[in-house]
Amino acid sequence: MLITIIFCAALLLFFVILHWAEKIKRLRKRERQLHGLDVLQHVLALLTNVQQHRGISAALLNGDVSFAARLATKRNEIQGIFKNLGPLLVETIELRSDANSLLAVEREWEMMSSNIANTSAEQSFHKHTVLIRKIIHLLGDIGEHIGLLDGEGSPLALLSNTLLRKLPLLMESIGQARALGSGYAAKGQCGAVGRIRMNFLEQHIRECQQDISSSTENTHATQRVNALLNVINERFIAVEEINITPDAFFRTATDAIEACLNLWKDLAEVTGEIVETRS
Repeated sequence: MLITIIFCAALLLFFVILHWAEKIKRLRKRERQLHGLDVLQHVLALLTNVQQHRGISAALLNGDVSFAARLATKRNEIQGIFKNLGPLLVETIELRSDANSLLAVEREWEMMSSNIANTSAEQSFHKHTVLIRKIIHLLGDIGEHIGLLDGEGSPLALLSNTLLRKLPLLMESIGQARALGSGYAAKGQCGAVGRIRMNFLEQHIRECQQDISSSTENTHATQRVNALLNVINERFIAVEEINITPDAFFRTATDAIEACLNLWKDLAEVTGEIVETRS
């Protein structure tokens, strides 16, 4: 009888310990994910600012010197983002490998940004775009490492897929169009090759937008992106000579990206609420 009691007590204790171990594990995962969502906002800020730097560089290198002051200001802003982002990654064990990736991105950024004056517009666009692709990969890696994509098909995973992949790809397509279009506007023409490139980006933006619209709706973002698409069609693809200023086109494209960024922030808030309720 005593042995049975001891056995039952030991078994009960085992299950209590197991329960609390699982609870602590879930709480740690929740804390990691909430911290990771904060980190992702900083990475997104890095992404959008480097995209802006690409567009400003394109206008400047194509002859619009009014963008020179903006370039220096934007470079300083990006330096500040790098400075703040590194320590946030080191705080979480699961993100320390991403801290190394960030350092590699920062080194590449330093080399590129310090030599803009000696770079052609086309080389600058290419180097920025390669760097931005690495930042988008970093965004996805962080999301994966904090477990946002766990449970394929779950509401959290589906929402996180929009945050980590769909919206960044849409914003990058718009960012590329902003950079190329600002450069073409500075020159006053884009030629046959330029029209092909803008047409390709216009189609890709539409595809990305439709992909996002199937999983979420945001009237403001849709309106801003559609306004940009109309400008690309009417002021670049359908004409021989471009009659829009670099600054006007830059602002139109930036408005579209800002609307997408606001949508990203809204979805990140919803994601945080899901993380809270699952724990």
